[in-house]
Amino acid sequence: MLLLAALAADLRPGMELIYASAGRDQAPWVVEVLERGLPLKDGADCARLGIRRQPGRTEADESRLCLGGSTLYAWDATARGWVPQRPVGPHMQLTLPRPNGDQVRYETGAVAEELIGALRIAVVATTVTTVDSSGRPKRRLRERYAVGLATATGGVFEVPDATAPDGWRTEQAFELRAIR
Repeated sequence: MLLLAALAADLRPGMELIYASAGRDQAPWVVEVLERGLPLKDGADCARLGIRRQPGRTEADESRLCLGGSTLYAWDATARGWVPQRPVGPHMQLTLPRPNGDQVRYETGAVAEELIGALRIAVVATTVTTVDSSGRPKRRLRERYAVGLATATGGVFEVPDATAPDGWRTEQAFELRAIR
């Protein structure tokens, strides 16, 4: 059985993640801060990450994440506590409420392995569906989430479309093309 990596285990300071969308490379995401194995949440694998996702920004987006069981948690400074972000184990479901009344439903599938450059990355197939307060779907993301990278390696953003064969129309797709 293929296992997921430890939280952020595949990241290194200075590493660049190069994504492509619509056939074009995007500006690299740069890992600027990486501290793993922090004792932030009891019984959890925790890390502090700083990733600059936009060119020209002087500061990285920082987050504190913990993997407890098969659920990823993030520190919420406003709530002063750990908030579930997503399931990351195989064949799980989790529904999270949003302040506007929407709900975000996560469903994971099997764990697989991807080869990106020379790196083998474990990913879990995940479908993230946002529904409004009446349960009507608003959007969907089908992605491959890599715990070892603390992000997805690829995915497709979709919106409901009654004329499409499966009821969804692709708006955008992305792929992690290179890691350097």
